[in-house]
Amino acid sequence: MRAFIRIMAVAMLGGILTACGGGGSDDPVVAPQEAVEISSRFTVTVDVPEGLATAYQSTSPKSKSPLSINIISTAYADILSSLQEKNFKVVLIDGQGKIYRTSTLSGWKKLSNGGYQFDADTSLRMNAILLVDLFNEPEVIIGDPLPKYLYMVPLTSGEVVVSLNSTLAYQAIAKRVVEKGDWGVFLETVVDPNVRKLREATAYMTQINSEIESALRPQLGTLGMTLQNILILTKVKDITDGIIDRTYSEQLGAEGNIEAILTDGYWRLKSFDSNQGSGINANQYAYDGAETRQTDTGWRKDGSTDINFSTYFTYFSESTRFSSNDISKQVFTGGGWQGLFDYDKVVLTTKKIAVMSNSALQGSEELGNNLSVKVYPLSGKKIRYFLSSKDNHHISKYIPAETEFTEDTYGFYFTWQPQQEQYLLCDTRDNNDACRVSAPAQPSVHITALEDVLSNVRASQVLEVKGFTLSDRFVVEFIEGDGFFTAYYWFNVAGDNWDVFTEGTFAPVTLGNTEFIQFVVPDIVKQLDDSYRFTTNNLFLVEDRNFVNIGETLLKFEAFHFAGFDNNAKAQIFSAASRSNLPPFGRCSFGDTSTATTDKYLNAIIECGGDERFTASDVDGLINQHLVQLTDTGDIDTVILKPDNTWEYYINGDRQFNDRTWAHTPEGYLKINWDPAQEQDFDLMAVTSRDRNTNLYAYKVFFSRFDPFGPVINSIFSSINKEYSPFELTACTTGDSGWDMTTVAPFTKSTQVQYQNETAACMVGWDNKVVRFNEAMLIGETGIASDDKALKFASDSSRFLKLSDEFDGDFFRGKYIDSAGCGFNIDIHWKIDENGSLFYQAVDGSLNERITMTESDGLRFTIKAFNHQTRWQAALQFAIDEGEVWSDTITFISASDVPNVTTIQPPVVPEGQPQPRPPGIANGTILDDGRACEYITP
Repeated sequence: MRAFIRIMAVAMLGGILTACGGGGSDDPVVAPQEAVEISSRFTVTVDVPEGLATAYQSTSPKSKSPLSINIISTAYADILSSLQEKNFKVVLIDGQGKIYRTSTLSGWKKLSNGGYQFDADTSLRMNAILLVDLFNEPEVIIGDPLPKYLYMVPLTSGEVVVSLNSTLAYQAIAKRVVEKGDWGVFLETVVDPNVRKLREATAYMTQINSEIESALRPQLGTLGMTLQNILILTKVKDITDGIIDRTYSEQLGAEGNIEAILTDGYWRLKSFDSNQGSGINANQYAYDGAETRQTDTGWRKDGSTDINFSTYFTYFSESTRFSSNDISKQVFTGGGWQGLFDYDKVVLTTKKIAVMSNSALQGSEELGNNLSVKVYPLSGKKIRYFLSSKDNHHISKYIPAETEFTEDTYGFYFTWQPQQEQYLLCDTRDNNDACRVSAPAQPSVHITALEDVLSNVRASQVLEVKGFTLSDRFVVEFIEGDGFFTAYYWFNVAGDNWDVFTEGTFAPVTLGNTEFIQFVVPDIVKQLDDSYRFTTNNLFLVEDRNFVNIGETLLKFEAFHFAGFDNNAKAQIFSAASRSNLPPFGRCSFGDTSTATTDKYLNAIIECGGDERFTASDVDGLINQHLVQLTDTGDIDTVILKPDNTWEYYINGDRQFNDRTWAHTPEGYLKINWDPAQEQDFDLMAVTSRDRNTNLYAYKVFFSRFDPFGPVINSIFSSINKEYSPFELTACTTGDSGWDMTTVAPFTKSTQVQYQNETAACMVGWDNKVVRFNEAMLIGETGIASDDKALKFASDSSRFLKLSDEFDGDFFRGKYIDSAGCGFNIDIHWKIDENGSLFYQAVDGSLNERITMTESDGLRFTIKAFNHQTRWQAALQFAIDEGEVWSDTITFISASDVPNVTTIQPPVVPEGQPQPRPPGIANGTILDDGRACEYITP
């Protein structure tokens, strides 16, 4: 057994013994007795997504703000800043996760920054939970678990934020307490809630909230949803349960032998999914005592190929050399800004610590990091749960839900700490503006001097702030005066109502010859700021390349973390991972609704699973292709994307002329605009699965239409379309009779039963639908001759089956016309049979034919027909149900475009002269179409 496993086994035993207990009748968690009367004051901010608020009432329109950073509708934000005391309740839960008492609130008041303050007769505790109902009084039942329809946060601090993330995190923790019957890693905190343990619990909750924000929230829509809706989503359950199981394991991990782990090598897994493509990277890090090696392997989804890794780069610390093109960020050194690469090297190791340095810092170990590790066993744990981080959660969809790790598999929880304070900045070369800051009133103008973010007078409103925009939701104002350096954090409280939410400090400092402004972002800002993009609260501003840029400061011995796997665990993950574990191809109706929002649409897409999306290359490949849908009404709808971002629309091969545009959205949707002048008339199409063998796409569609007499009509539905290349369609000739030009008859005769069987074999349909004729397709509206159609045959461009909507008994009238040879112009009666076949017969009874559509690319249609000539009954002994089976491709043209045909009749023989012996059937008639007409031969 490896050395790192032996160390872990001893330490884990102690950890397990420490964590045991909880939940029994004598457990103080069940019925804690507080010796003296306790009252604690709490400051609360309620910050739940807009959609979850409006799920209980009608949606209000969003306000239009001159600030580009406005993201909150006024009506929604007013709800969150206008709650009453009745909307709040504090409860305590026991060792089984059940409510055992409620707390009395007093001194409740609303604060000017949109928050609330009250006193409660409880101390700060992990098992004291604030519940919030946005519209009513929270209802709870003593002895029951926490309700699933209320927002919540544990009262581990005197200043808390109630959010969707805090709710999902605590719901997952409480669920685990109910299932396990104890508090796990929180047991000591619940039993003895001292300041240190509460601070650690708060930090842990912040970590979980952050992981939910980064891994789950990009895949989670909230508009029009309720908490119950959200909690039943598979992705929500997988990621929240996974985060709790994984982070619990990390907390309980034992000190590991970092030297042995580096010798064996460990793996970090990452997944990616964007409009540029998707895939998985698996990178192994190892150190043999002399050289560091990082082996980068990956799989990029391509077509229908299964997951299969190949090595695309190997870094060797002693031989690999990078160029300035490989710089990804910068660190401040005594000599100024130094570029950094994405690869680290080991400087030295002991059993407890490895000293790491960036590969760009030759001989600069003072900017190195100390690396240590905790080890925990994975045996018996669900693989999906340990693929729940922002880095690798896209892998989980390839793993069966219940698949577990087997024995001798381990996970690693690494901690790295800077040996010295480090100032990190993005790469600012080549006019990169990713780190530049702007004033809130001029978001597109970047600030050029540090003095332009300082002021000695506070602004009265946010547009007057001389500071800078920190994120979508916060603006920072630095005020300098009387020796004090105060940072004010403006927050969008309600719609366009910005107010100072909290305060902090800042400090101008000079390092070498470079001036910085350092400041520490309050924890409450990070909790409220979904778009906070830094790993630490310690930030700075600096002038670099003529602009003010924002970076982050890593403090000496500040702890940062990442996860990894041993070789066996990595092997088991990818032994279980396969695209065959994705949901099978087909229609997914989850989320289909007539009361749609784009957030419900996102949830429906995610829940339907799969790993397909419209990438940039996919969309390029769709240009000029035919996307064909068979509708429930029997029509054949076709979309053709054009290179100029317009698109053509066909119904049953008939082009619908109008101005239409399309776009590929950042979310990977195909947006089809029906009317550029009406922005609310559009469809969003997202791929939920794809069958590349048949070129079938399963879509989830968001349908939006403007209604001049009411609200916009929004719905979500599912469809399956088939992609065709232009001119790909060919007739299915299987089972055709063939034509003998010598005998002017079929080579073989077929029965109607044989015809039906051959037609069924040729039929191409999908989504439980097949192509078929219908009256609207052929004659449009009854009584309007201009929309009547004719069938034009690809094998004989001079032949037409001209149809009309003139009714005659049980049939419509029409003509069978050919302008070649002797020509013919036969009056027919036609109708559509119940099975969608077109049946017609000559009025004179000389022939009848049944035509069945077998496939369509939206513009052309393949057919298989059964022809019976009356004369064959006597001449060839055909039965009445026997005839010729033949196939062709047709198009529809306007009946008015069919040429007028005058049939060439047999020559008139003068009376008294003998009739010439007929040549059988004259060439050029209906039975021998297209050849020269012998009747006019001298």
